[in-house]
Amino acid sequence: MRFSRTISIFILHQNGAAAFVAPPPQCNGINADGIQLLSIAPAKEVNAQIELKQNDNDLQIVNIEGMPQLEYSTEATEAGNSSNAAATTYRNGLATIGFITLLFASNSPVLHSAFELTSNTPPVLLINAIVSSVGLLGVVAVSPFLNQIVPDPSVGSKEPTATSNNALMEVLGSSAVAGLELGLWKMLGTTANIYGLSQTSSDHGAFLIQLTTLIVPSIQGLMGVPIPSRIWTAIGLALAGVFMFTQDPSQSDCASLQGDLLCALAAIFYATYDLRLFKWGKEVPTNELITTKMVTQSLLSIGLLFALGRDETQTFISQVSFSDLQLIGAVVIWSGLAVNCLAPYLQVSGQQAVGPARAQIVYASQPLWAAGMSYFFLGELVGTEGLIGGSAFLVAMFLAATAETPEPDCPQVECEV
Repeated sequence: MRFSRTISIFILHQNGAAAFVAPPPQCNGINADGIQLLSIAPAKEVNAQIELKQNDNDLQIVNIEGMPQLEYSTEATEAGNSSNAAATTYRNGLATIGFITLLFASNSPVLHSAFELTSNTPPVLLINAIVSSVGLLGVVAVSPFLNQIVPDPSVGSKEPTATSNNALMEVLGSSAVAGLELGLWKMLGTTANIYGLSQTSSDHGAFLIQLTTLIVPSIQGLMGVPIPSRIWTAIGLALAGVFMFTQDPSQSDCASLQGDLLCALAAIFYATYDLRLFKWGKEVPTNELITTKMVTQSLLSIGLLFALGRDETQTFISQVSFSDLQLIGAVVIWSGLAVNCLAPYLQVSGQQAVGPARAQIVYASQPLWAAGMSYFFLGELVGTEGLIGGSAFLVAMFLAATAETPEPDCPQVECEV
């Protein structure tokens, strides 16, 4: 007996297999013509000869003739994989930024100890030049190993290779231009930061450096980049924390206005560096980017030392004690290798995954860690105002860490991803 009506068979795509479902007809026949085939991915309707076997009220498809080969659509699968990969990348990036934050947080108390615990205070430009040089040596030595384990955001990036009609870009190439620019900003920031730390407390220096928390997303917002409201709330809390901490009277005897202003100036340079790093990190391989950046930073720091600090350096060398040399050596090795070598290398991939605005909020916890290190190693105390400011920073960090995962395919021309 022929079926008196069309049976609808739906092809459902599940994990690359097809599942067939048909409502049982009210008849005893086993052959059918004119069966309608419906496919939802991709959608199509065709006629096929299908042989059915009826067992009680169930139907079993035992033979299929004339059914077209399925063209599986992978768009939905790819979209799901992209979303999962983006979430994983974001979490890994957040963990990387958190680790970098600890390294950066150690920089203020470590550098401040070189001026606070030595009998003969070293010249700022000497410390700056040695730290940059040690960082360069570290990059040259360990970058081949880090390149194997640290993701390179420029690989597979949708960003086009940087092109420009600028003569400098055409002659030197994007890697050299990126390194020159980033090295300049980092040298200016590091120099201002060390000068500031030589004249103010490490707590003040660490908190004022975090003005980058406001500067980076504010500039992005002015450029039209969409910044979530939760990030803006976190920025406000972070700034409130900075204000409360600088009002702490327990810090008044070891801080100065000039030192605070220099640290604030360093924050501007560091914010510019972070924004430009976010751009260049998409276009230039990490190894080339960090190496050329460190070469530029080191050469500029050494040149600045010879131009402005040569006499002061000669006087210091003639009077320095062995114990001071030991402390200064430990300071420049840690600041050079951990802060200026490892951290910037990890920062490229971490910041690409998290985004500069979100990264700045996580970076905003640096003063809390710096305050703890300063208390244990330098004896710097924190009062009630400092505790309130620190609590505001913790809330800001929580808001940033729990913000919505960035959209991997943002429709904006420039996205905070």
